[in-house]
Amino acid sequence: MTTLPGPIAMRAWGYSLTPNARLKPRPFIYGAAAVYLLGAASHLLTTPAVMARGGLWPFVAVQTLLMWVWFVLHAQRLHDAGRSVGLVLGVGFLYVLSIGLLLIVANSFFDTSDSPMMNPNAAGAVELILLLYVVATLLGSMHYDFAWIVVAILTLLAFLPIVVAFGFTLWTATRPSVDKA
Repeated sequence: MTTLPGPIAMRAWGYSLTPNARLKPRPFIYGAAAVYLLGAASHLLTTPAVMARGGLWPFVAVQTLLMWVWFVLHAQRLHDAGRSVGLVLGVGFLYVLSIGLLLIVANSFFDTSDSPMMNPNAAGAVELILLLYVVATLLGSMHYDFAWIVVAILTLLAFLPIVVAFGFTLWTATRPSVDKA
């Protein structure tokens, strides 16, 4: 006969998985730091050696798990601060879009196999950028200025979701806890 876990074990297990729990600032900071460090380390899964064996799927799986943990941490912290989780959804969606763009670019540049993630239309954005660069080159001497502007804008757009997510994490960490009455 199997026994079900006790209420303490259930609370401990559910606490880590549900966004409806409460999380104080110090544990939130530790958890968020771990998520950001693991997120940075997960980019090692996009190296050619790893991608040759498993494609982009290991990176997608790790990013999905980290995004869920990031969401849960922030939702719990904002719940503890008496705030809505709407901002967490917005910032999380922005980050998911940036990861999607990264996957499209990585798939376009590095994946030449006929894997399930292969999509001939995924290179559309890259082709547009190359077209703009060719047009700017044909215009003559101003192509260096135009190319610099395009590269600067694309770099800013690539890092913007990360900066927004990190800023949101700092803001979330500084919200005071609301005591239960």
